[in-house]
Amino acid sequence: MRNKLNSIVFASLISVVLSSVAFADKIDDRVKMFMAERHIPGAAVAVVKNGRVVRMKGYGVASLEFGVPVTTETVFEIGSVSKQMTAAGIMLLVQDGKVNLDERISKYLPNTPEAWKDVTVRHLLTHTSGIKSYTGLDGFDLSQRMSMADFIRKLSPHPLEFIPGEKNIYSNSGFNLLAYIIETQSGKRYFDFMRERIFIPLGMTKTADRDPQFVIPLRANGYEWRDNRHNGRDGNLTDLMGAGSIVSTINDMTKWEAALRGDKFLSAESKKMIWTQFTFNNGKLSPYGFGWRISDVRGHKLIGHTGQTAGFGAAIFRYVDDDVTVIVLTNLGETGMGSLIAADVAKQYIPNMSLKAVTTRVSADPAVTEKLSAAIRGRFNGSIDDQLFTAQLARSLNAQRAKDLSARIRQFAPLISIEIVKRENVDGKDTITCIVNTSQRIFLWKVVTDESGKIAELSLDEEE
Repeated sequence: MRNKLNSIVFASLISVVLSSVAFADKIDDRVKMFMAERHIPGAAVAVVKNGRVVRMKGYGVASLEFGVPVTTETVFEIGSVSKQMTAAGIMLLVQDGKVNLDERISKYLPNTPEAWKDVTVRHLLTHTSGIKSYTGLDGFDLSQRMSMADFIRKLSPHPLEFIPGEKNIYSNSGFNLLAYIIETQSGKRYFDFMRERIFIPLGMTKTADRDPQFVIPLRANGYEWRDNRHNGRDGNLTDLMGAGSIVSTINDMTKWEAALRGDKFLSAESKKMIWTQFTFNNGKLSPYGFGWRISDVRGHKLIGHTGQTAGFGAAIFRYVDDDVTVIVLTNLGETGMGSLIAADVAKQYIPNMSLKAVTTRVSADPAVTEKLSAAIRGRFNGSIDDQLFTAQLARSLNAQRAKDLSARIRQFAPLISIEIVKRENVDGKDTITCIVNTSQRIFLWKVVTDESGKIAELSLDEEE
């Protein structure tokens, strides 16, 4: 009897092991599939579930030139994922009593222009300051090694884009200014403070400044996909400082995730503020907290952020109610590669987040249905009817990047169905979300029309 029981237990264990192996293989297959389709040279992926790292692995190569494989210790640029770390630095100073979130930044920064007089620290943290993002301007190259005084002087002549607190427009300027506030209020250089107060205490020993002048062991090379081949990234880099200048490893990023779970690093009150949506002057909620985007994905609360620099893409997605976090680092600069892989991996752990699980269908009048159907089919076959779109979008859809997207998704044609799953008025614009089915893949598209009825936005938001 005992031998029979032991045999049953052993068989059950074997079944569990084989199931786990099959699940791991499925994730490997999905990651490798997207990497092959999008020409991503290398990636590192980690999954944290219920506070435990259940997956951490490197894929592909860190260097096409030398064929060096990606490992859990490969160093990638994390781009704007850096913002949440800069925000944490500010919150440490808030906890120290050295920074007040609702204080005007002129108290902490010298020689700010009169136009910034009503801008607070909170506005910088939430992209609601109205200060123009310098990354769209000339003269902010990393090679200039500009000082705080230089940065403020160069940015000051540009007028505010809106009244502080009125709206949310992504501004890298705000997070550079926050890095300077860290310097003025701590008495230390930004990266010295970050090392002493965040990286070293959390055991993030490979997390550092991306500046090319530093020799960083196991640093990945960054690439762009252009003209049907890999290209080395442009060496003329922007000075991203507090907005996106951090490099890290997938191993270090799991330590960052672990620190966010306890109250030893940041207090419970600090984390509550970081992950609370900003309230605009009109009482409406912004989608942004302090260095984090806050959203809902088919009923699953997501607190996350992506990062993009020349040659690199990253994402950290924390599905807080499901207690699943996915972190992805890549060395391709094509927009959205980190989020593409992160969202797909997350669905393997949270199946009802899949597009296959979407059952809601929304009816629309035939004219609207015909218009969006024609627009989406045109994206698949590369035939753009300019009359459907605003002039600005028509120009974008005739650009090479849009043509490349059409060429890529055309391989999954023909379309089987186009179904509207959501329709809402967003800031006065008709916004429609629809699922497009082909025999091989499911796509989620967003279509936004302006007051004249022309399509002002046509974006592929998700695919699986």
